[in-house]
Amino acid sequence: MSAANIILGRLFGTQGTQSVYFAPLAWLWNERQQFAYRYVKFDLSKLLQVAASVVGSRSCIQCSNFTMDDGREIIAKLPNPNAGRPHFTTASEVATMDFLRNVLGLPNPLGAEYILIEKQAGVELTGVWDIVKGRQKVQILDQVVDIERRLAATKFFKFGSLYYEDNLPDNLDSPSPLYLDLTGNEVWNKTVGIGPTNQRSFFDIARGELDIERGPWSTITEFMRAIAQREFATAKAGLRCPLMPEGLFSGPRQYQPRLIKKLSALKNYLKVAPHVLPENTATHATVLWHGDLHSQNTFVDPEDPGRILGIIDWQFVSACPLFMQVGRPAFLDYNGPVPESLEKVALPPDFSSLDPDEQKKAKTLHRTQTLHNLYLNTLRHQVSVVPGLILMDYEPLLNSLLRDVGKEWAHIFSNEEIQQQEQDGELWARGVALMNAFVCDTGCFKHWDGMVGNMDYESSGRALDEGVKRFLGREAGNEEEHREWLNSLPFVD
Repeated sequence: MSAANIILGRLFGTQGTQSVYFAPLAWLWNERQQFAYRYVKFDLSKLLQVAASVVGSRSCIQCSNFTMDDGREIIAKLPNPNAGRPHFTTASEVATMDFLRNVLGLPNPLGAEYILIEKQAGVELTGVWDIVKGRQKVQILDQVVDIERRLAATKFFKFGSLYYEDNLPDNLDSPSPLYLDLTGNEVWNKTVGIGPTNQRSFFDIARGELDIERGPWSTITEFMRAIAQREFATAKAGLRCPLMPEGLFSGPRQYQPRLIKKLSALKNYLKVAPHVLPENTATHATVLWHGDLHSQNTFVDPEDPGRILGIIDWQFVSACPLFMQVGRPAFLDYNGPVPESLEKVALPPDFSSLDPDEQKKAKTLHRTQTLHNLYLNTLRHQVSVVPGLILMDYEPLLNSLLRDVGKEWAHIFSNEEIQQQEQDGELWARGVALMNAFVCDTGCFKHWDGMVGNMDYESSGRALDEGVKRFLGREAGNEEEHREWLNSLPFVD
């Protein structure tokens, strides 16, 4: 194995792309498979030469994040095997960043074809979020909402991903307006256009090898039907998502995912799909959106942490229906009750009688709930029934939703089907509860796919082993059930 390959084994890849900086990671299970997803062989010396030439430096003197001899820093992003189609993923990310920066005026680094991008100025929001003042958090939130307003106001005429015109397939070169600008005017653009989607859901977990439709699509009905057909192909190919389970299924007395159940749920979905779209047709508009807006992707000014300097990781951005795109930024997540309404959040009525520690906790919850409501008051969104989680055994939940929206179509389900679906739903919910209990019990189980830092690997591994033993002691009634659970638990190699 070459030095470049050894280094790659230790590089950190997020959302299918490896950025050339070091972050030692390990996985508690399926580690060989996880590294295979992120392994790319490349010529490091040539990459360093290209990196230096792009910014006009003579040489690269440090490889952790490509520091040049004149002090400039750039980041190199190399697509992983799970990133999507070679060339298209990179080409689309470059075109998208170009469009966001130069057309919409959003704060983003401008990419080059490889992709080599200048290091984003500022510091990650994750490092300062807990210490910045409440006023600055509101400023950050206002800027995020302003960025999302501009994204939501720019409506495209097709569903898919952005590309430079030279990268579009020849059969997609028909002239048509690209998008409606913020004032509602049609914009014709000869530089970029909408081509096939690069959404991860069309490529991850070996979906990239399937012969499925990937757009672009002209209507929302075509797009939603393509999602369902994608899931049909996924289920028939036997693809599963064992690395990120939602619940503990397939064990003794638990919900048993079966192909026939998945196909049945998808067939039922197709019957009602045209009728369950949000009533507000404005939410059907096709827009760009950052689907992974967490604090590590948001960079702020270290001197004024209330000012956003840039947002990174746009590689899987596609033009999709607004109601599917909009979601709360991850840095607004918190542990605690969600406010019952979007009105002003108040401190507990007995706040003055609480001890100092309880007052501090109450203030923290008050602040996070206030930010939550500020965001949702500014940017409400609707949710629709979509079948895209069949891969993760969500078909009981999909059937439950279909029963709720399908009351007008009583012929969809027979009484026997409804009874079986309700039984499956109860078992499915039990499996989710078992997973949640397991996570709470082990303590170390921070990521669904078992990712931990190298420093925590040994202690987390011991805690996981002990947690599995306690779980088997609770749930396995005999030796046969013990073996069945060991065969079905996703985090036992």
